[in-house]
Amino acid sequence: MSSHIPLPKERHSKSKLFVTLSALASKKREHAKVIETHPFNYQLTVIAPQNTIDVQKTLPKHVGWHYRIMLKLSDLIDPAFIANYIKRNTLIALSSNGFIDANDVYAIDGHGKLILSLCKDTYETLGLTGRQAKFPFQRNSRFIVEIDLTASCMDPSKKYFQRIRSRLDDVLGEPVEFDIGYYDAKTGSSLVFDLPGACTHQAELVVRKVPGVLVPCISEKFLDVNRQSEDWVEQAQELFEWIGLASNGSQAIVSDATDSSVCAYSVPEPNTTADLELATISGLLSPKSILSVVEELLAEAQASKTDFFACVWGHEDAPVSWGSSEHGFFVSGENMYAQAYIPRRDRSVTFQACCPWDTFS
Repeated sequence: MSSHIPLPKERHSKSKLFVTLSALASKKREHAKVIETHPFNYQLTVIAPQNTIDVQKTLPKHVGWHYRIMLKLSDLIDPAFIANYIKRNTLIALSSNGFIDANDVYAIDGHGKLILSLCKDTYETLGLTGRQAKFPFQRNSRFIVEIDLTASCMDPSKKYFQRIRSRLDDVLGEPVEFDIGYYDAKTGSSLVFDLPGACTHQAELVVRKVPGVLVPCISEKFLDVNRQSEDWVEQAQELFEWIGLASNGSQAIVSDATDSSVCAYSVPEPNTTADLELATISGLLSPKSILSVVEELLAEAQASKTDFFACVWGHEDAPVSWGSSEHGFFVSGENMYAQAYIPRRDRSVTFQACCPWDTFS
């Protein structure tokens, strides 16, 4: 069972919002694929009723640390770097000081692809083959160069490699500040990245307890939908909005703080009151570590028949969102997803939100 439905643009401020209903037991693993294909993440929040699933223990168990380091771009194509980090496990890197619509931005996507998102002047001076970006402020003002670091042609004895190294050294030879995560390829657990000058940043965990929260009841009809309808679109929009408010600990969803005369927001009905626990962990989060968190919590939730929610924020200045979908910023830069897990019905609801300048569809 699955429905991947784009909500109408007028229902989500011209940004794009996609909703996927899927069965947790399905071999398609649609809820997991959304997590696995979203490489650049900086924050995860899990929302659950208190004393049901152990979010405070599970998040730091699977999410460790990342590094900040100054590197030249040519360091990223060094044969030893490729052999020791790119090919051996999973490495994700993102330059930390650039804006995707205004500056040169560099990244490694976790699958061995080096992505250079370049301004026109840099691209023309660099002289490497690329393509025009989908979302420049002006025509022909931004370009993308992609280099597969795992390809056989990335051999120091070959002209292809020699040209890339020469151009990077000559044109982009200054050190760049990177956030780098090095992870176990199977589990997503943080591994030691032992290059000189690497500064370790431990993931930060914040736990909040919010009593008396109004939680919308997810109806059987909503979970069984097989086609889009006006009522269903409205319910989906309301659920997504509630998850966003809950993840930020908004008082607008607390029962004793809700006053219809002063608060424009009202929790969708029917709803129930619950004491919630919000656990937020921040850092450079690998997709597999997020999936490990979700899968462990899901096993606990299935045993206790507890619904819970997860919200993941992606880097707004990352060059891609999901997979190879090109990402820009424009005026908002949305690059995030939220998931509702309903184990009593073997269902998950996934919301994928991205700004207008994003090729994901």
